[in-house]
This record gives sequence, C-alpha cells and structure tokens, in this order.
Amino acid sequence: MTILEKAMSTMQQLPIDKQQEALNFIEFLVFKLGDRQIAKVGEVPLMEEEPAVSCYDLTKKWIGIADDLPEDLSVNQKYMEGYGE
Repeated sequence: MTILEKAMSTMQQLPIDKQQEALNFIEFLVFKLGDRQIAKVGEVPLMEEEPAVSCYDLTKKWIGIADDLPEDLSVNQKYMEGYGE
C-alpha cells in the first residue's frame, strides 16, 4: 500500500469536517513549498538515512584555530563549580 493509498483510506474514516481540515493542511503544505518542485504521484523518492555525524566531526576543522587558549575548559576548576546543584 502506498502512502497515498493509506492516507486516502485513513481519511475516509474521518467525518467530513475533519476530511476538509486534513485537505486544508495538505494544501497549506503545498503552498509552503512554494516554487520547490512538488513530486508527482508515484515519484516520491525514498528518504535515505544519512550516516550519523558526531559533534567532533562537525567542529574538528576549528580545533586549534585560536592561540594561547587552554585545550579544554577542564583546566579552569571554577568553570564547573556549582554545576548540577
């Protein structure tokens, strides 16, 4: 069963006023997409999972960018004072 078929069968179970509300929401989503390309029925691409990326991987290009700073904040003992209290 496609997403469209499932949505239609589910909508048929709703009262008319709720069907209209669902249609209004779908039309809003289409409007919100604006000039972006709307996929035609049957052309909906499958979403591929992206590999997990760590915070380190995202920020490693900035490591060492500043001079004369401690390597990490743990050298400043006052930094963690009262944390978690």
